[in-house]
Amino acid sequence: MNRPQSPNIRLKKTPANTGSQRSSRMAGNAKQRYEHYLALAREKALSGDRIEAENYYQHAEHYFRSAAAIEPAAQETSL
Repeated sequence: MNRPQSPNIRLKKTPANTGSQRSSRMAGNAKQRYEHYLALAREKALSGDRIEAENYYQHAEHYFRSAAAIEPAAQETSL
């Protein structure tokens, strides 16, 4: 059974929740993310880790397709 927490409970200020650091979510548009994951995939492929490389290649492909889908839509709105 979950008990409601008191509103007076405060979190300790640790590096994870100080707010001064960026969150773990990656910033950038789809093209930047594509390039990021492609670089990670190439790095893993060169190091011999084929499984991890394939994982990153799949992420890169997702962002490649996202960028390709966004590009025509952006061109239509600028007309």
